[in-house]
Amino acid sequence: MIDESLPSNEGGEFPRTAWTLIRHAQDADVAERMPALNQLIANYWKPVFYFLRAKGHSFHNAEDLTQDFFTRFCERDWIRRADPARGRFRTFLLTILVRFLSDCGPRRAPLQARFEQQLVSIASMIGDDERSYEPGIDETPEAVFMQRWAQSVVGQVLEQLRRLCHAEGRLPWHDLFMASYFADGEGRHASHQDLAEKFGMTREQVRHALKVVKDRFMRLLRAEVRDQVDSERDINEEIRELIELLGA
Repeated sequence: MIDESLPSNEGGEFPRTAWTLIRHAQDADVAERMPALNQLIANYWKPVFYFLRAKGHSFHNAEDLTQDFFTRFCERDWIRRADPARGRFRTFLLTILVRFLSDCGPRRAPLQARFEQQLVSIASMIGDDERSYEPGIDETPEAVFMQRWAQSVVGQVLEQLRRLCHAEGRLPWHDLFMASYFADGEGRHASHQDLAEKFGMTREQVRHALKVVKDRFMRLLRAEVRDQVDSERDINEEIRELIELLGA
């Protein structure tokens, strides 16, 4: 029988949740500081990049400014100002970003490739979605920032889920879950009958697999969110906000 418990962290995998990472990134005396800073950059560069694009910056200018922002964020140790008692980290980051952009001025040329060797390069993470993105006329930069944050959180959880299913030899269950709960390019969701035919399963097997994987997804999501809020009771509110931001 498949083990439905969450995987432990006994293998020493570096923690990924927001405030755990921030605490590591704030401590200059621990070996985990640079990995923590790089993980934070990897987690939050998309909200920053898309915010800048929605502000009207060209693709290349937004790419340069994103890199410059995180370089300054690290060089000037802005991370030390982050405090869970003062609110959510994404709100803090957005506030710092707005101030950074204001300080830049309209005529300032962004700095080119100033990342230290130890810091991850934004250019290495840019993909086709970023190259083709054009801001909508009804999208505010702040709303785009929050939507991309929500997508990033859910994307991280889905990747954890994929790895877990793969490790147990149940990768088709992950694919089944994705086909059922995430719409295709035309906004359609597959029915249980369609999934049964596609994956060579009975409808009862489909229902069982979806229940197991959905339960795991929600537990992984709660674990990811738990370290971003002040208390356990705030988790449901945070998840509701995630769902609203994703429009799903």
